[in-house]
Amino acid sequence: MSGKYIIEDFDFFGGIHCETSAVRKIFLYNNLPISEEMLFGLAGGIGFIYWYVKQMPAPVIGGRGGGRDFIENAARRAGAKLEIRRTTSSKKGYDWLMEKLGNNEPTVVYGDMAYLPYLGVSEDAHFGQHVFVVYGVDEEEDKVYISDRGNKGVTVSIEDIKKARASKFPPWPPKHATFDFKFPSNLNITKQTVIESLEQCVNTMLNPPIRNIGISGFEKWADLVIKWPEIFPGERLWEVLFQGFIYIETGGTGGSAFRPMFCRYLKEIEPILEIDSLSKTIELFEKSAKHWSEIARLYLPDEYPTLKSMRQRILDSNTIFEEQKSDALTQMKLLNKEIADSKQEINKELKDGPKFLPKVREKILQLRDVEADAFTSLQETISQLK
Repeated sequence: MSGKYIIEDFDFFGGIHCETSAVRKIFLYNNLPISEEMLFGLAGGIGFIYWYVKQMPAPVIGGRGGGRDFIENAARRAGAKLEIRRTTSSKKGYDWLMEKLGNNEPTVVYGDMAYLPYLGVSEDAHFGQHVFVVYGVDEEEDKVYISDRGNKGVTVSIEDIKKARASKFPPWPPKHATFDFKFPSNLNITKQTVIESLEQCVNTMLNPPIRNIGISGFEKWADLVIKWPEIFPGERLWEVLFQGFIYIETGGTGGSAFRPMFCRYLKEIEPILEIDSLSKTIELFEKSAKHWSEIARLYLPDEYPTLKSMRQRILDSNTIFEEQKSDALTQMKLLNKEIADSKQEINKELKDGPKFLPKVREKILQLRDVEADAFTSLQETISQLK
């Protein structure tokens, strides 16, 4: 197929988390009103993973739960059906996309962030599981129309979208994933499916399959963080700190590693669960949210002026991306250049080693204790409901 397919009545932009905001837009386009928090919670909610392999520039500090079936869980528990097609063929993946647009269907896809220019990230910042909606392609103008977390739509070239979807970089290449939804006439979120989502969340955190996931994952994180100068020598260390701050605060988490978002989900499901209040559990997760943000701040602390200024630039860049004003990309590139140009000063600040990492370790262990209490409280509530 070839030509021009732009869904003119698509008018859904912005969001908190790339996956849930993309899925929500498809629900809304199909006249199924649902909050992003509800989709997030139904998908599996919060979690924790410390993930690093040698091919990666920095370890992933992940606060999202739900595992690899996150989007499938969100769709199913909200009453929709979902199939995901994958291929290693760039032509086939592009044909799938054009087919769906030709049927007037905005489409959820995966792409590598490093190949999506509007994100303004560095060329080696590969992450193939970034999720967004494609709602148009104009081959004559060489434009692909995208709705991401920004408040306005953006465009990339056809070559950009093909490259982003074809990326083979670890740990999670996109494989031209194309999402096929089948929607009910009305949402059907039941007490049973909500309990199922909470059980998944609790079980993953309290009974993780491997040590770097869940409550035990916090302990691994705490053990490794003070070894980071050895594991990531020289300039690699500040890249780890830089990325770590983003994973917690600005990388589509809504801040504090998704914890405030999850608290809003807990408040929203109280009527579905037919209980008066989850206030005790919510209070504990609000407390853990503060710990998460304190850890992020300790990564780029005030007593190191260049690291502090880098922290502010990250926050500013995220705000600019979300607002998507006309000069957004120019401003984001400028901020990224300022960060890159700070390397020499950062190296000077860290030449005697990052003396703040023991504080980070202490705060991680405090976070572990708070989250253990929070998930135990949630587990008790689930037991009472069954």
